[in-house]
Amino acid sequence: MAGIGSLMSEPTPPSEKVLKAVETAGGRVTVADVASGAGVSLSEAKAQLTVLALLAKGDLEVSSDGELVYRFGSSFRAELSARSTKKQIQEAYDKVAPIGFYLLRVSFGVALLSSIALIFTAIFVLQNSNRDDRDRESRGYGGGFGGGGGGFGYSYWWGPSPFDFFFYNSYAPYGVNRYQDPQELSFLESVFSVLFGDGDPNANLEERRSKAVAQLIRAKGGAVTAEELAPYMDPDNAPPASDDLVDERYVLPAVTRFGGVPEVTIDGDIIYTFDDLQVSASGTGRTDMLMNMPVSELKRLAASEGVSVEGLFDKEDIVEAVSTVMRMREVTEGARPLSPYLEEQEYEFSLATSGQKFAVGALGAVNLVGALYLGSLFGNPAIAGKTLVGLLGFVQAAYPLLLAYGVGFLAVPALRYFKVKRDNAMIETRNRRRAQFAFMLKKGGSDMERKLEAARNKATAVKKVSAADVDYTSGKSIEDQGLDFKEWDKKFLKEKE
Repeated sequence: MAGIGSLMSEPTPPSEKVLKAVETAGGRVTVADVASGAGVSLSEAKAQLTVLALLAKGDLEVSSDGELVYRFGSSFRAELSARSTKKQIQEAYDKVAPIGFYLLRVSFGVALLSSIALIFTAIFVLQNSNRDDRDRESRGYGGGFGGGGGGFGYSYWWGPSPFDFFFYNSYAPYGVNRYQDPQELSFLESVFSVLFGDGDPNANLEERRSKAVAQLIRAKGGAVTAEELAPYMDPDNAPPASDDLVDERYVLPAVTRFGGVPEVTIDGDIIYTFDDLQVSASGTGRTDMLMNMPVSELKRLAASEGVSVEGLFDKEDIVEAVSTVMRMREVTEGARPLSPYLEEQEYEFSLATSGQKFAVGALGAVNLVGALYLGSLFGNPAIAGKTLVGLLGFVQAAYPLLLAYGVGFLAVPALRYFKVKRDNAMIETRNRRRAQFAFMLKKGGSDMERKLEAARNKATAVKKVSAADVDYTSGKSIEDQGLDFKEWDKKFLKEKE
């Protein structure tokens, strides 16, 4: 195990989405391939590919046109795990984290049921003690906790308890009720869901945005206008005017993220060109990579791609099945019409079923009412100021926490309900503005058409870099490749004037 010093100096391994992009592309990629496939910026893709090449022993290839390609072997994941302590820690965390988070979620359901059990057990014990006191008093023995027949039970103060069914009637435990769909919440998980929600539905918004923008730029030949990019960006509070062109500042984050270069036309319009996104090596090394994979790793990849390998025993058949699905997906995604604008998903108050939400709310109310009722019993003059022992003593000491928990259990979802409504209103506003930009683009106009035509005139096809185009690779010695550096100087280096 590496020491703390070496661990801190070790570079951070690439993210899973970058590894997946490399794997999907067949282990042979350009920076643009990873940026568009993983939904990251060009600078981030380059940085992570550089680290991956260092840790997983990847090779760098240079084409005859000077394009840089990263090539990784079929076992690059295993190589990365073996050489990176941080990756090993991350993989171990990824295995343990789901269990830990599941236990954390269900603990809130357990806490609710435990609170109810403690409260009503204490009520039950106190009520039975009061009955015993009255029986002894009727026989001339005096009265228990209160002494002299003071009494403190519910019959004296409140009459029959409305919660007797908790102790005398059969009650099906909610915790064992699960729906047939394993992805649906159990009751214990639904308690956490009602209290705190189910996460951010737009947690991957930036990744979705980046993929959409990269797909748009490549589909448009690497040259786009601000009006084409605006439906995927975040406009400010001012709604767009239907007769005006888009404010260029809306699209600057995308231009920066993907290395766009603004160019001014003779008509004074601004066109953004993205030459760095128009280079690809995706898929050119897929078959070799799949054939070199261990069968176990190949089956893992097949499962992640949704490919069934049941009944396939020859490695060649498995490779063909996986490769076919990957190619079909690339063709489908390339032909799939891009959504006209980036749409954020609104928050759900809770993903629990309506029955689960009702049950959680009802039990929360029962818990609070029970806590208030128990407080009235503890406030009875017969025992007020006295320190009880045993279970009653524990509940008496914990009563402030039980009461605070009961209040908070109902207050937290109530406050979150209003926050969800506010957040959804803001999401709806942003979606409406993006839809307005998309409508403006579709509606067009003379100025709009002039800009779009100028962008189309600058469009270029995506340049595919195949293995045959490679002049140099770090995987072979210079002698083996027969390189002439004088020719390289003439081709790639600018001569000094």
